Amino acid sequence: MKRYLIVSLVGSTLLGLFACSNNNNSTPPFTGAFRLIDGTTDSSSISASATSGFTSVGGNFDSAGSTVNPPEGSYNVQLTESGAGSPFATVNNVSIDHNNLTTLYTYGTLAGGTANGFAVEENLGAPTGNNFSFQFVNDTTQTATATLDIYLVAPGASIVGATPAASVKAGAASTVSGIAGGTYEIIVTNGLTKIYDSGSTGILLPTPDTNVIQIGALDATAAQAAPVASGGDDSPITLIVIDNNGGETLHLNGNG
Repeated sequence: MKRYLIVSLVGSTLLGLFACSNNNNSTPPFTGAFRLIDGTTDSSSISASATSGFTSVGGNFDSAGSTVNPPEGSYNVQLTESGAGSPFATVNNVSIDHNNLTTLYTYGTLAGGTANGFAVEENLGAPTGNNFSFQFVNDTTQTATATLDIYLVAPGASIVGATPAASVKAGAASTVSGIAGGTYEIIVTNGLTKIYDSGSTGILLPTPDTNVIQIGALDATAAQAAPVASGGDDSPITLIVIDNNGGETLHLNGNG
């Protein structure tokens, strides 16, 4: 059943009723989980809403909104810039499924008329053993339709001969895979060109007290671009790490 939109979610009490709890590997009966990642580079704040379903208020650019638990179903989700009278885009057929986290990523620019969004899903079920569930999302427009490869390697290690943890074209997500927990240097390439390197300090994955991780590649602003650790060129992307407890961390190129 399609649902169209108008409800507004403001206020901590109502939000608290729908927010996902910590250490969450499931959703309440007959619901799924939903949140918004604002990757629209010239936005201030974007809200996503669907009639008789939910409104999720996003943060500023490069951040995530609160996680809410809408009823299971298919939604046409309207995206609205803070202070605007009407939505700038509608993302159709956004699926909300039980025990899954649906994340709607926005991209492009409002001024250029390219702002829009797409939704991806990741199952919240606990992985086996000491692994964490991993999904990579390519929310970039800098690389057009190019495929990005993401590598998770030991800090300081080379990617020569290594297999990418995932390879994803723009506007899409990888399948979910299980990866052993640890500290990783994260490197992203576009073909043979390295465009992002977190640095040899490494990033701990998964984030503490979580076991389901999604990493999104987002367009970087000019102010965020910094030389790739081993290449010296500016990076067109940043990486946002989100988890099943509602946490998020933005990682700039070279800064871990």
